[in-house]
Amino acid sequence: MRALSMSRRSPEKVEADLSGAGGNLGGQTNPETEGSEEGSTQRRIFVNEPLPPECLDEDDSPSQWFSRNKIRTAKYTPLIFVPKNLWLQFHNVANVYFLFVTILAVR
Repeated sequence: MRALSMSRRSPEKVEADLSGAGGNLGGQTNPETEGSEEGSTQRRIFVNEPLPPECLDEDDSPSQWFSRNKIRTAKYTPLIFVPKNLWLQFHNVANVYFLFVTILAVR
């Protein structure tokens, strides 16, 4: 079983883990020997493999949940396109003037 480990380790420890000299398999570290910060947790990522039983709860769902790492870079969504576009258009004084002139011309 191969797992990626997300922790802060020195390059020497990483090289020792990769070479197998430390007796570690797949980058899994022992918390007692790891010089980790207080309050930080280690996150293991399994790529193209099912989760092992120790990472599952009684209902066979993952025992830990992490927030999504999604970044939205779009300025508009389909729901807010019209309101946000109008709001940004009327920040320009010229657009407010032309709206006012159009309203007067329609009457």
